[in-house]
Amino acid sequence: MLNLWQDLTFAVRMLLKNPGFTCVAVLTLALGVGANTTIFSVVHAVLLKPLPYPGAGRLVSLTASSFPKFTQIHDQTQTLEGIAAYYSFGSSLLTAQEPEAIQSAHVSMDFFRVLDVAPARGRAFLPEEEQTGGANVAILSDGFWRSHFAGNEDILGKTLVLDGNDTTVVGILSSSFRFPFEFPEPDVWLPRVFEHPLLKPVQVQIGAGYLSVIGRLREGESLSKAQAELDTIDDRYRRQFANFADAGKDPSPKVTSLAESLVGNLRSSLLVLLAAVGFVLLIACANVANLLLARASAREKEIALRKALGASRGRLVAQMLSESLVLSLIGSVLGIGLAFAMIPVLRSLKQASLPRLVETRMDAPVLLFSLALCVVTAALFGMAPAVQAAGKQLHDSLKEGVRGSSSGGRRGRLRGVLVVAEMAVALILVTGAGLLGESFARLMQVNLGFSPQGITTFPIILPSTRYATGEQQGEFFRQALQRIRSIPAVQAAAFVSFLPLSGGYRLSYFCAEGQVCQGLGKDPLIAFWQVTSGYFETMRAPLLRGRYFDEHDIAGGGPVIVVNETAAKRFWPNENPIGKHIAGSRDLIQRQVVGVVYDAKFSALQAANTDQFYVPSEQMPYAAMTLVVRSTANSEPLVAAVRAKIAEIDPTLPISGILNMDNVVAASVAQPRLIMQLVSTFAVFALLLAAIGMYGVMAYSVSQRKQEIGIRMSLGAGPPEILRQVVRQGMALALGGVVIGVLASLALTRLLAGLLFGVRATDPSVFAGAAVVLALSALLACYVPARRATRVDPIIVLRSE
Repeated sequence: MLNLWQDLTFAVRMLLKNPGFTCVAVLTLALGVGANTTIFSVVHAVLLKPLPYPGAGRLVSLTASSFPKFTQIHDQTQTLEGIAAYYSFGSSLLTAQEPEAIQSAHVSMDFFRVLDVAPARGRAFLPEEEQTGGANVAILSDGFWRSHFAGNEDILGKTLVLDGNDTTVVGILSSSFRFPFEFPEPDVWLPRVFEHPLLKPVQVQIGAGYLSVIGRLREGESLSKAQAELDTIDDRYRRQFANFADAGKDPSPKVTSLAESLVGNLRSSLLVLLAAVGFVLLIACANVANLLLARASAREKEIALRKALGASRGRLVAQMLSESLVLSLIGSVLGIGLAFAMIPVLRSLKQASLPRLVETRMDAPVLLFSLALCVVTAALFGMAPAVQAAGKQLHDSLKEGVRGSSSGGRRGRLRGVLVVAEMAVALILVTGAGLLGESFARLMQVNLGFSPQGITTFPIILPSTRYATGEQQGEFFRQALQRIRSIPAVQAAAFVSFLPLSGGYRLSYFCAEGQVCQGLGKDPLIAFWQVTSGYFETMRAPLLRGRYFDEHDIAGGGPVIVVNETAAKRFWPNENPIGKHIAGSRDLIQRQVVGVVYDAKFSALQAANTDQFYVPSEQMPYAAMTLVVRSTANSEPLVAAVRAKIAEIDPTLPISGILNMDNVVAASVAQPRLIMQLVSTFAVFALLLAAIGMYGVMAYSVSQRKQEIGIRMSLGAGPPEILRQVVRQGMALALGGVVIGVLASLALTRLLAGLLFGVRATDPSVFAGAAVVLALSALLACYVPARRATRVDPIIVLRSE
C-alpha cells in the first residue's frame, strides 16, 4: 500500500513537470471517456434499465386487439395473472381562458393493478365505473396536476369538463410514474375502453381492433407457454365468432416482453452507437500510448539510473502504470463532467427519437461503467509503454544514451503498429458514417407523393357530446372549409382523417370488382383515409388517372373512391381502374373508382408502398380530422386567422398541435437522422485523433532521424527527395491501416444492414470514398513533419553530433 501511494504521488509530480504532455493526454482521454459515458447512459436508460414498475420482468405486451378478443383472453387466460387494455386519444379540456387540447388514455379497470402501481393521492377506478353508463371519473398525471392545478390536493372530488362531459377527479398518480409506450404521455386517465369516440358501439362489439394490451405473467410461467395459450384462445375465438371483423385473416395475438416491445428495432441502432464511441476510445488510448512511448524515450536515462540503483522490472512497470492510472483518472473525471453537460442536451431531444430518453441520467450503473473505463483505459494505453521501457536492458540504454538516438527497434515498430491500428479503426467509423449518411440522403430523396412546402396542419377533434352524428360532423367541416378558404393568404385548404407521415390510418376489409368477396374478416384488409374535396390539390398529390374528388361527392351522391397506384396495379393489372367498383365488406356499398393518385408515404419514408384508398369524408364522416392549409404567408398571422375562423363556428374547440408539414417530415426521420449525426460526429473525432497520431509519430521520427537526414543532405539529397522519403514512410503506415480497415469494415458494416435504406452495406463507392478521405488526412498529417525535415541544416546537425 505504501509503495502504491509513493508511486501515485511520484506520478503526480512527474505529470506536473510536463504540463503540455499531461494536458494533451488528459483532454484526449476526456473526449473518449465522456463520449462513451454519455452514450452508455442512453443505452442503459433505453435498453438495460428495467421498466419503472415492480416485477417489470414479468410484464408482457400483446399485439393490438379488439374489445371482444381482449375480453375472451381476460376471462380464459391461466398463464397471465392480470391483463389490461388501453388506448390513447386527444381530449378537450374546458378552461376559463380557452379550450385546451390534452392527451387522455382510456384504460380497463385492471390497468394500474397489472403494472402494480397505485395513485399517490385519491384512489383507482371502481368496478361500477367500468360498466356501461358508469360515472365519468379521471385520474390525473402528476405533471398535469402540478402544471394545471399548482399541486393543490383540493382538486380531488372536483369536476373537470372533458370533451363536454363533467368528469370527477378521483386520483393523482405518483411523480415517479412513467408510461413511455405513448408519446406524449397521457395527462388524464379514464375508464371504459369499450367506449371510443370515433367508433360506433356496433363496430366495437364486432371486432374493431384499436386496443393495446399488456399483461403480467404468473410466477413460473414463460412467454412460450403464454403464447401457446393465446393461440388456443384465439383459435376458439375464431370458431365462436366467425363473422367478427378480427376472426378472419388477422394473425394471432403475439406476446412479447413489455420492455422489448418498447425498444423494437432500436437495439441495433444503440449498439452501433456504443460500438462507435468504443472505437473512438480505442483510438484515444492508442494516441496516449504513443505519447507515453515518446515520453519514455526521453526518460531512458532516468529509468537506466533507477535500474542501476536496484529497481526491479516489476517495480518500474508498477510505477509507470501508476502514471497511466493518474492520467486515466483525471481524464475520466473530466469525461464524466463532459457527460454531465451532454446528458441534459440528450434529454431535451424529443422522446419520439428514442423512448425513455427522459430517464437518461448519471446514476450508479453509469458511474460504475465510467470507473471501469478508467481502469481499462489505463491498462490499454499504459501497459505496452511501461513493459517496453522497463524491459530494456541496462547496457542497451547506456549505449543508446551515448549514441544519442533511441529511434528504431521495438519501440518504433510498436508506435507504427499503433498508428496502423488507429487508421484502421478510423476507417471503420468513416465507412459506417458514410453508409449511414448515404442511406439518409437516399431516404430524403424518396418521393413523398405530395409536396410538404407551405403546408400548415391543424388537428381538430370534434367531441361526441356536441357532434354525435355524421351529419353534424360533416356540417362543421363544410363550414370550416368555407370560412378558411375565404382567408386571403390561404391558397388551398382541406381536411384529412390522418396526416401523412403521422403513422395513422384506418383499416377495413374491402372487396374489389373482379374478385370473389369472402366477407368481413376474410377480404383484403386495406388502409383508407377520409378526405374532403380539395385535399389532393392542397397537398399537390399527382393525379395519374381520372379525377380528384369535387363538390359533387357529398352525402347522398354516388359513392366514389380514389385509389393509389399500388392498389390499382394489384386489383386491376393491365386494366384501366377508372369505373371499376370496390365494396366495403361491412357496409357492402359499391364505390366507383374515379381517380388514381401517386403512392403517398403515410407511415414512414422507408416503408414499402401499400394499397391505399381514399373516400370522401361527407360520404363516410369521421370526427377527428386534420386541417391542411397551403399558404406562403407567415405562420403566426395565418394561425391566428385560422383559429379565429374556427372559433366563429365553435369557440369551445381547442386548436393545438399545429405543425408545418416540413416539420412533420423531419420528425418522421428523427431516429435515423440522430443515429447518422452521432456516428458521423464520432467518425470525425476518430479521423482527427488518427491524423494527430500520425502527425505525432512522423514528427517524432523526423526529430530522431535528424542525424541521418543531415548526412543524406550533405551527400547531395535535395529537399524534394527528403520530403518524398518521409511522406513515403508515413503513407506506408496509412496504407496498412487502409487495407486492414477495409477488410474489417467489410465484416463489421454488415451489422448496419438493418439500418440502411437504398444502399448496400458493402457499397464500393462509400468504401472508396472513406479510404480516400483517410488517405488524404494521413497525407496532410505526414506533410507537415516532412516539410520540417527538409529544413534541417546538415552542418548544424553534424556539428552537434
